[in-house]
Amino acid sequence: MKKIFNIIFTASLVLGLASCDKIFDSLEGDLSKMYAEDLTATEAGMDRLLASLYSNIPMNAFAEAEKGTMHAGETSGNTNISEGVSSFWNYTAIRDMNSFIKQIDAAKERGVITEAAYNNYLGEVKFIRAYCYFASVRTLGGVPIVTEMLDDKYEGDDKENAGLYIPRSTEKETWDFVLKELDEAAALLPDDRGETNYRATKWAALGLKARAALWAASVSKYWNEAKIESDYEAVAKKLTYMEASYADAYYQQCIDACEQIINSGRFSLYMPLPKDVEEAVENYTELFQARHKEEFIYGRSYNNGVATNSNGIDLKNSPNQIHGSGTGVWKFGCYGVTLDMVDLYDNYDASFNAVDGKIKTVNGEEKYYVQPRSEVGINAIKADGDKFIVYDNVSDPFKDKDARFLASVMYPGIKFRDTDIIIQAGIWEPNGVGYKDDKLSKPCDGELHIMQDANPAVYLSKDDVYYSCGAVNESYFSGFFKIGNTNDGAWYTTGFGIRKFLNPDKAVSESQNPWYDIRYTEVLLNYCEAQVEKNGTNAGKSKEYLNAIRRRANFRDQREATLENVLHEREVELAFEDDYNRTLYRRRAYFVESRDIAKNPNAGRKHALLPILDMRDGTPKYIFVRANWFAMDTDRMPGLGSYNPLNYYGSISNYVTNKIVKNPIQGK
Repeated sequence: MKKIFNIIFTASLVLGLASCDKIFDSLEGDLSKMYAEDLTATEAGMDRLLASLYSNIPMNAFAEAEKGTMHAGETSGNTNISEGVSSFWNYTAIRDMNSFIKQIDAAKERGVITEAAYNNYLGEVKFIRAYCYFASVRTLGGVPIVTEMLDDKYEGDDKENAGLYIPRSTEKETWDFVLKELDEAAALLPDDRGETNYRATKWAALGLKARAALWAASVSKYWNEAKIESDYEAVAKKLTYMEASYADAYYQQCIDACEQIINSGRFSLYMPLPKDVEEAVENYTELFQARHKEEFIYGRSYNNGVATNSNGIDLKNSPNQIHGSGTGVWKFGCYGVTLDMVDLYDNYDASFNAVDGKIKTVNGEEKYYVQPRSEVGINAIKADGDKFIVYDNVSDPFKDKDARFLASVMYPGIKFRDTDIIIQAGIWEPNGVGYKDDKLSKPCDGELHIMQDANPAVYLSKDDVYYSCGAVNESYFSGFFKIGNTNDGAWYTTGFGIRKFLNPDKAVSESQNPWYDIRYTEVLLNYCEAQVEKNGTNAGKSKEYLNAIRRRANFRDQREATLENVLHEREVELAFEDDYNRTLYRRRAYFVESRDIAKNPNAGRKHALLPILDMRDGTPKYIFVRANWFAMDTDRMPGLGSYNPLNYYGSISNYVTNKIVKNPIQGK
């Protein structure tokens, strides 16, 4: 048995070491020697085995899942939309976990490890196994629950799918298994491992339990929002089925897990009381540059001593003007934050209370949108020119925004790495005379140039030169250029990019800032949502915690902890951390935004903001135009996606071979 486990372990070991603590990151020498090595003979060897198991966790670190929502899009013009979350179906990995438990049982009996070490190992493997089953049930429904070795029963190829011939548990049974595993893990794991160790703790298990319980509660309460008819076998057998009566018990489990973390006194918001907005921006930026023990509950390290190890976030998302070394779409500026997301961030009033932060572009209600890459759109802007608010500076519409916006989003005119980031979609010429090299050029006839690949210049005087994209060539601007070129993802084509996670001081080709998979703020928000869903507005300490999070962003007013306010706070506080995509999925709300297209032609679309240099009176000013994002700017692409309840449950792998019930998406 031991030999079989060691061989399977060796094949997968090197795939996941970078995700673990440094003690797990060193594997030197000839790997082939490990086939004959008994790694259960020492505690150090078992640490190496455990490292392989950690590598199976489907953490989805630094994923750009919000590209599949209204929050963002591919700047290269990729219009593919994915409404899924990371899943798990790997019974070879589950078999390895179960084998590890058997191995540590034997090691304890032989005196190789102490009782304390045994409990620690058992807690860790239960945490890992629970995380994997959580990723299974949230996307597949009920799955086979395998907690023992099956070598004696299945031979040959069957070992590669150690769940063969075991029937699927119901969806509820699978959720209950995950939560039970995490309770047991929390009881076994230590409170603390030090500030450089990324292995699971008691609080990691409870944090994951809170997340999983909230997910189970949400699916239960909102399952009928994406109801699947019972003539599907998986629904009839409750393999892909939850009901509202389950919800309150799961909400309570979430609340209880959160309270254990909160009441421990070990965690707090990082820098919770900034003196002003500027300090709030600095604090929120710094939070994601390093691991801060106040907020960190569980996550991933990229600092394993290898200089070229990287999370890739800085290289892939730095603005075109200031970036590290990269090629193709793995270059820079690949993440386009939509105007829809930007509008969600509140503004401050003079007393630092929250007011509506929707970007002001016109005098009147903000319902004016155009198709940007069409003569119709350009002519509409020209015809309605007097409607637009004229700003002195390109950054003016954003100056009163939430500190988290300023720290998370690259916007027109932002000062970043001591550079003015130029994001400009066009220029509106005056009627008058243009010059070049002190010589009369062609007359300016009031033309409006929007999103020009050729970047034509307009010469307005003998001293000043202005350009449609904001600068003389592509090295000096970061937006609206080479539109639709899928081989060059460098240009912010929505008007905005991502700043969150990026190094604020310099471009980094190999960024190594850690990933907060579970951070304390999420625990507070999970508590608030569960309390409000179960017990109503301001239940428990939901109002206190909600406003503590807002105070960290320098908002001084007190908001009621309604469901709407809690979900809004989740959306802006956890932006680009993969949470919004998961929230839509668990609440069965993924296509809600596209359901009312018939009433509102702009619903379900992704939108851009076009900053246009306004030279109509000969003085440089700016107007801003709301536009359909260029990749979806025609009536032939009317919305975010089609609503299909079957999409909430993915496909079951090899269901014929495994002799188990398939999922509804695979037929009845």
